[in-house]
This record gives sequence, C-alpha cells and structure tokens, in this order.
Amino acid sequence: MTQPAAAEPVAPPPAAAPPAAAPAPAAAVAPDPTTAAEPEPASEPASEPTPAVPVATTTKPPTAKQKPPAPAQPVPVYKHVPFDIGLVPGLSINGRHEGKRVRNNFSIGFGWTRAPRVDGIAVGLGATVVDEQMQGIAASLGANINRGIHRGIQFTHGYNYAAELRGVQHGAINRANTVRGLQVGLINIGGHVRGAQIGLINWAKSADASFALLPVTREGGIRFEVSTSDTALLNVGLRLPARYTYVFTGVGIHPFGTERGRTGTNLERGKAWEMGGGFGGHIPVNDEVFIDIDLSGWAVTSGLRAGAKFGGMSKARLMVGWQAARRIAIFGGPTLNVLVDRAAGDVVPLEGSAGVKVGRIERPGYGWVAYTRELDDLRIRVWPGFVGGMRF
Repeated sequence: MTQPAAAEPVAPPPAAAPPAAAPAPAAAVAPDPTTAAEPEPASEPASEPTPAVPVATTTKPPTAKQKPPAPAQPVPVYKHVPFDIGLVPGLSINGRHEGKRVRNNFSIGFGWTRAPRVDGIAVGLGATVVDEQMQGIAASLGANINRGIHRGIQFTHGYNYAAELRGVQHGAINRANTVRGLQVGLINIGGHVRGAQIGLINWAKSADASFALLPVTREGGIRFEVSTSDTALLNVGLRLPARYTYVFTGVGIHPFGTERGRTGTNLERGKAWEMGGGFGGHIPVNDEVFIDIDLSGWAVTSGLRAGAKFGGMSKARLMVGWQAARRIAIFGGPTLNVLVDRAAGDVVPLEGSAGVKVGRIERPGYGWVAYTRELDDLRIRVWPGFVGGMRF
C-alpha cells in the first residue's frame, strides 16, 4: 500500500524589504547595431535655459589725491651750430639763427657769448650766458651765468651763477640755488649744498661741509657753548655748524694758580687767558650720539695782568657727545696740547706789534707737562688733557 507524500512546509511570507538604493550608472557600452532599440521619446520637454543675471560692477570714483597724469612735455628741438664766435650775441654766428634754439659745442666771445644750450666749452672775455643748460666748461674774466642746470665747471675771476650746479664753481663770488659738488671762492652762496663750500664767507640753507672763517647755514644756525678744560677753568664760545663740519671760537680764563709769584697774585703760576678757535668734523653715530674731532690754535698769556707775555698753544680734541634735546648737547673727551714759547727768559716784542710781547711763559692751567724740548730759541711742551661742556 502506498503511503501518501508528506506535505512540503510552507515558508512564511518574507518581510517587506526596504527599497533598494538606485544602482550606480553602469559604464556606457556601445550598443549592438543588430539589437539596438529605437530611443524612447522624452517623457517631459526640456526646461527653458535660465537667463544669466547681470552682475553689477562698481567703479571707484577718483579721489581727491589722485591727479590726472601730467601731459607729456614736448622734447625741445635745437639748431645745432657746432662752433660760435663773435663779439656779442648779435654779432656772432649764433646771431644768424635769431629766434631758434641754438646748441653749441664750442663758443668764444670777445665781449660775451649767449646760447640756450652748450655741450662743450664756452669762453668769454667778458661773460658767458646759457639760458637753459650746459654740460662742460664755462670760463670768463667777468661772469658765467647759467639759468638752468650746469654740469661741469664754471671758472671766472668774478661772478658765477647757476640755477642748479652739478660740478664745481670757482670764482670770487659763487652762487647756486642747488649744489651737488663744490664751491670755491671768497664768498659762496648756496641753497641746499650736497657737497662742500670753501671760502672766506659761506652761506647756505643747508650744507654737508663748509670750510671758511665765517660759515653760516640756516639749518645749523649759531650755537653757544660753555666748557672746562685742563688749561681754562671756564671757556665760553660760539660754534657755526654744517651737517658734517663746524668752526668754533672762544675765550677762556684760568683764575687759580699753582704757585705764588714774587710780586703778587697776578704772577701766580698757571693763571692765564686763552683766546682762539679752530675747525672740526662732526660724525653722527645715531640721532642722539655723535663724535667730534677738531684742531684749534690759541694765544695764551702768562698771568692775568695787562701786558702779560704771550705764547702759542695748539689743541687736538676727541669728544663724544649726547644730544639730550634739540638745543642741548653734552660733550667731553681727551685732548692733546702743544705749547710753544721762547726758550730764553728775555721778553721779545712780537713783530708788527710793539705792545704785544712773547717770551718764556708758564703752562696755563693745572701745571703738569709730559714732554719738554728746546729747539734753538723755542721751547716746546706737550701734555694730555681733557675737556667737558654743554652746547645750546
């Protein structure tokens, strides 16, 4: 007898699975041309392209500080006349080109010459005149005048002038509004001098270096100073500074002696007047610290009485200073002193002045001498010293 087949177990219905994630797009495969199907039409029409929104741009208005560019200056056109000779400008080769801007390479005038521009040499017995600019040498007996830029040398026995000098002026009187170079003469007048002035009297608004008996700059002014040293207990003086040089003068007194003389206090050893001055160089280390080095000469008396004998003293000083304020400076340092007088004790009248006498004098100040030597009728004494003071 055949047994009935066992019924198969029925599986429970599967739980609802979460929706599967969209599969990643497969790599594009080239369709088989034999089985390629017709493309299905798009279910929805393509959307209209979004119009571009214009972006507003802002342009900054010109500020008050912004200036329009300067218009280009026209290049001057010159009539080239290589050689000019004549008596005066109207009676010369340049005079044939009246109304034109003439440029010369060589110009000579028996009276005076004139040209807008010279690149070379201009010589005039009376004067040379350049209206615009010159590069070269201007020489005359009377005057050289350049109303523009002079690059080179101006030489005369009289007067030199340049609106702007880039070179050398040599004459009795030299003047330039701006100097980059050197002025040499009896009187030198400059605006801003980037260089040096050498003369008897110098004046400038500002100057790097000024060598003269009376050098005055508006920037440096006139400074008053008071000091003490081993040769004068009190010294007062004036200083005329340029940027890197200075001239100074002063008078000092040492009222105390080291030994009483035979006829009273006027002959006490060490008492003295000193009068003199010198020239020095100024080295700024920074805005507050500086170094001064100078040489000076002094006339020194032996005692304080009228008619005292004179000797000559030279000083070399090395000073370090501190600019404590705009108009106050403190300075000090070592000195080297050389005193020259007569080896003999007799009083000898100074040549050219019967009232001034030279002779054997005492060492001014505190009395110590490091070295003494006699040469014929001269006695030389050398010693180190000190100086300290304040400048206003």
